[in-house]
Amino acid sequence: MQSDLRALQKSFADALIDLEKVDIALAGFSGNPDLNRERFGYYRGNLSATWKQSCASAYPVLKKLTGNEFFDELARAYGRACPSHSGNLTEFGAGMAEFIGTLENCRPYPYLSDVAALEWLVHAAYFLECKEPATLAQLATVPVECLSQICFRFQSGCALLASSWAIADIWLAHQKNEIIFPDQPNKNNKCLIWQSGWDVQVSTLSEASYAALKALKDGTTLGAALDQAMSVDPNFDVQTALADWFQKQLISSIISTSPSP
Repeated sequence: MQSDLRALQKSFADALIDLEKVDIALAGFSGNPDLNRERFGYYRGNLSATWKQSCASAYPVLKKLTGNEFFDELARAYGRACPSHSGNLTEFGAGMAEFIGTLENCRPYPYLSDVAALEWLVHAAYFLECKEPATLAQLATVPVECLSQICFRFQSGCALLASSWAIADIWLAHQKNEIIFPDQPNKNNKCLIWQSGWDVQVSTLSEASYAALKALKDGTTLGAALDQAMSVDPNFDVQTALADWFQKQLISSIISTSPSP
């Protein structure tokens, strides 16, 4: 009996995605066939609406860039190709950037995939825990001779993204409820995404600052990370960078890697 129920549920779920399997799914139900088909149509319509609403919530800039009609079809196509495996709707759409990269009709707009990747990081950051941040005062307690050996642990909502397109500029321009496109869309952007209170912010980073932050997020010591930044830009301003990182509350804790005396 339980195996029969599982088979019926799987057949029903498969038919929600694939119209060619509707007749097979409905064959397992008793009652009026026409009424069953009508009721099944409601399920398909609700699923399609859920896909569109969930994607619109995660990708508002992408929706503005592509237009409502194209975006709705994109959401439906994504839902059919990448059905959700989670009961949490906030997780639906995680693979949109990769999915866009497979679509022939998106190839004339190669920046769309990276815009989607940025938007997903922004969307995900809203739901991540923000811990009590570390402070410059705490950094000041570290002995000077130990500074190069410390590591930083970052807030879970802090993320980095590099793109050959001006995705941060595009994202920032669309926060004013205007459909604006930068004059130089093929400008490299190094993006920082971070939680700011109940909001999530995006900004661009210099090549050197990006190199340092990426190294630190990968677990590199402060000294080694700053060396990487200096190799990119010998004039990298360490004090200004540190002040900016702590002011943005990117760092949740300072970890000493020096051996205890």
